[in-house]
Amino acid sequence: MPTKKKITTTKRAPADRKKRVSRKKAAPRKRASTKKATPASSVKKTVATRTLTLDSVVVINDARSLYQTLAEIYNDSDVTIDASAVEMIDTAVLQLLFAFTKKVQAGNHQISWKNPSDEFVSRADLLGLSHHLGIN
Repeated sequence: MPTKKKITTTKRAPADRKKRVSRKKAAPRKRASTKKATPASSVKKTVATRTLTLDSVVVINDARSLYQTLAEIYNDSDVTIDASAVEMIDTAVLQLLFAFTKKVQAGNHQISWKNPSDEFVSRADLLGLSHHLGIN
């Protein structure tokens, strides 16, 4: 008859126990400001078309307010964008304008550019978007 082995467990001495380190919880993150950003553009409404005038500096910080402005502008009508004052524009804004251009064209409407600045055109060329935006 086989004998059963007795298994014994030993308790660790208090010195052998790992000390629990109490960690302070990180302070809660502050939420982003709910203040409305200053618009990076202005809108002029006419009968047949709507005109959007871009500011001289349009960067990613302005993208949200520009998106909201573009959403308000798009009301099944033709759109003209005045980019003559643009001195600085970044990739995020150009991508936003590209998406907006596609949306307007998908709705069988026209988008036109009024005197795009050299900086605007060169940035669009650099990203390969000038043809897609229609600013050849």
